[in-house]
Amino acid sequence: MIKIVIDTLGADKGFEEIVKGAVDSLSIKSDFMLILTGDADAIGKELNKYDFDKSRIAAEDAKELVSNNESPTVAIRTKKNSSLVRALELTKSDPEVVGMISAGSTGAVLAGGIFKIGRIKGVLRPALCPLLPTMKGGKVCIIDCGANVDCRPEYLVQFALMGNNYMKACGVENPRVALVSVGTEDKKGNELTHEVFSRLKQLPLNFVGNMEARDALSGNYDVLVCDGFVGNVLLKSIEGTASMVMKTMKKEVMGSFSAKIGALLMKKALGNLKSAMDYHAFGGAAFLGVEKILIKSHGSSNAKSVTACVKQVLDLNALKLVDSIKSAIVPSESDKNEASGNVHD
Repeated sequence: MIKIVIDTLGADKGFEEIVKGAVDSLSIKSDFMLILTGDADAIGKELNKYDFDKSRIAAEDAKELVSNNESPTVAIRTKKNSSLVRALELTKSDPEVVGMISAGSTGAVLAGGIFKIGRIKGVLRPALCPLLPTMKGGKVCIIDCGANVDCRPEYLVQFALMGNNYMKACGVENPRVALVSVGTEDKKGNELTHEVFSRLKQLPLNFVGNMEARDALSGNYDVLVCDGFVGNVLLKSIEGTASMVMKTMKKEVMGSFSAKIGALLMKKALGNLKSAMDYHAFGGAAFLGVEKILIKSHGSSNAKSVTACVKQVLDLNALKLVDSIKSAIVPSESDKNEASGNVHD
């Protein structure tokens, strides 16, 4: 039976939501079990609230928390009894473990992915790759969205290859790969995007050229390639805009009687909009380029998020994502001299 490890500490809403989501996820399939790292006594008490097959969830005691205020690399090296480090070690050492989920410190999860689980041979820089909803009802991934803020052209080339295989694993037959830039014309951008553009044109990818940020969710693209600085700004801008739209809409609806009547008439449409923008249903951001499936769930994850992340791991494992990335990345002599990571403290 395959296993998935879940780090229960570090989420904004507490470990209770993580445990509930873990229990709920057992209904997805019957051929996997979960290992929850954290305060084993507290996890056990929380599990007692639910009716489920007790053989399918085990608790691993590791009470220490890695906070967002700590140096990621120092925490991974020194906090041996933390729930995150224990989860990473189990994921690395147990051949039955196919993946791991954590809503904890992003920097520490990424550092642990590199230094504990390990990079796929030939991968220069693993990259964080979230999925976002599009206007056409599909999904688009941004790679990288923050793991590597300073990049060389060859990093982005590998991001494109990994993102392409990730979207294929998500069911997109021939992913449309675009380079995030300041204009769609071939010559737009900076030195980095100019060099990456010319290299992507030579790869066996469905490279469709440059893309402007305003078209990120248009549904015309499947993979958005950029360095981690640009990707993080793009992601946070989209999240902030979505939040502002929903809050403004709610304020306007509550502001007058006629608006409330209109909202009632549009209840189904507004519900569909809310569902489409609910990131909890999309799972987490995959950290591509490491030896096991590693999902960084949102810090504000609830039970629904955790269940979605478990399904994400199961689906990506069934589609052999890690093997697919291994086949796409061919190590070169220069790759062997690369440093093991670029995680910033």
